[in-house]
Amino acid sequence: MKEKKHTIKKFSLIAILSVAITIFLGYHVSNILFGDNSLEVYNSLKHKKEYLQDEIKRLQKDNAYLQKEYFELKNLEPEE
Repeated sequence: MKEKKHTIKKFSLIAILSVAITIFLGYHVSNILFGDNSLEVYNSLKHKKEYLQDEIKRLQKDNAYLQKEYFELKNLEPEE
């Protein structure tokens, strides 16, 4: 009879620890997938970085064109 009670207590302890560990690990996995430092946020920032790099290249080309136009117009003006 004592052995049966000991087995039940041991099983209960293992079950409680298993549930606690499962909840703990589940929380951390969900935080990795959906939290502030999640994969979704990482991918979003990665796409934003690519967009901004393309925008920088476009603005640099636009700036070079406008500088060229400015200097051409400045050379056409009479000197004072």
